[in-house]
Amino acid sequence: MSREALRAWCAISRPRSFGKGELLLRAGERAEWGFVLRSGLVREYYVGESGIEHTRSFIAEGQVTGSLLDLLSSGAAITWIEALEPTLTVAFRFADFVGLYPGFHELESIARRHSERLYVLKARREHDMLALSAGARYERWLAEHPALDARVTRRHLAAYLGITPEHLSRLRQSAHRRSSPRGSTR
Repeated sequence: MSREALRAWCAISRPRSFGKGELLLRAGERAEWGFVLRSGLVREYYVGESGIEHTRSFIAEGQVTGSLLDLLSSGAAITWIEALEPTLTVAFRFADFVGLYPGFHELESIARRHSERLYVLKARREHDMLALSAGARYERWLAEHPALDARVTRRHLAAYLGITPEHLSRLRQSAHRRSSPRGSTR
């Protein structure tokens, strides 16, 4: 990114912090903000008709959140975004960012690459949810997100994997037994 593009982006951005449990976006509101996480952890999730939460993704430092679906639609947001830890962000109005495209094509290119990355992640997650067992989804989580595993509650992880916390507990016990050396006591 050129210095000029970075300067333009900085001009429309501001630091924002969120305490643990604070919402960056509430379903029903209009989504306007994008956030680059400087530190902390957030989750994007949906709430079903019965009140059950379904975690869509976890976003950690160095990543971007803001629910592209809701930012691109003109209606009320369907996504909730919650800080799972104290979180420091650089916040920017999405419309202001898009307004920079004509003068800074590299920003448009960065946004396109980010959208492509989100699509790949979404398609892979869709495949996992439809084609893999809960155990295979949990094993993939452990392989791909070892640093996040300790930072995410079991309830939120179960909601991400599409299982109950009790089922996750059984999967964890089974994985622990498989990884323990032979002859060890439980």
